Amino acid sequence: MDIPIKYFGELHQIKLINFTIDMDEVIRKVPEPLKIRSFNGRAMISMVDVHLKKMRPSFLPEALSFEYRHVAFRLLIDDSQYNDGPMKGIYFLQSFTDKPLIVFGGGLLTNYNLETATFKQEKECFRLQGMNHCLEYQLNAEKHKDLPKLKQSIAAIDRAYAVADGKVKVTQIQREKWPIQEVSCSRFETDFFKSARFEGAFEVKEVIHYQWLPPQNVK
Repeated sequence: MDIPIKYFGELHQIKLINFTIDMDEVIRKVPEPLKIRSFNGRAMISMVDVHLKKMRPSFLPEALSFEYRHVAFRLLIDDSQYNDGPMKGIYFLQSFTDKPLIVFGGGLLTNYNLETATFKQEKECFRLQGMNHCLEYQLNAEKHKDLPKLKQSIAAIDRAYAVADGKVKVTQIQREKWPIQEVSCSRFETDFFKSARFEGAFEVKEVIHYQWLPPQNVK
């Protein structure tokens, strides 16, 4: 949905669970002319699990802000042709929240591809239950594996793409900082994708203030 609205908010308890899948599982879900970024022949999904607080569109005062938990399958795409080389973009395959009103509003005002799901949190174990599929992950305090290449790719993400009426739209994400750090993940299971293979997890322990700018036509 191409709505020229800026959003403000805070990101809390940010988790980034990254996994690859076979290209065949996702290629038909991505609108042309967007191109899937290849990671050794596979597609990368960076799932964000975040508590959004003090959220509001620019036309509302802070007193009318809202909050919700947002989980999204963000597919990394090859957007080098749009920004002179560096790849920084994602496409929202699916997003989830447990608040139906947010799903309704998100469908009108965003390109999140939002749908309702059930969330269950028990300490560091999280379960996402969709209509027909589920995903679980569990983080722990064990020593994590350093993942410099993956970290560089995920940390660079700062824009989301969509296609409307045959035109490519880009939404810029402005953050004052993005200090992602590796974290150990002892369990990852999902049947959303048959070929899912866990690649690494990150978290941000700080509160991040951010702005979600109105979508613009890609030149």
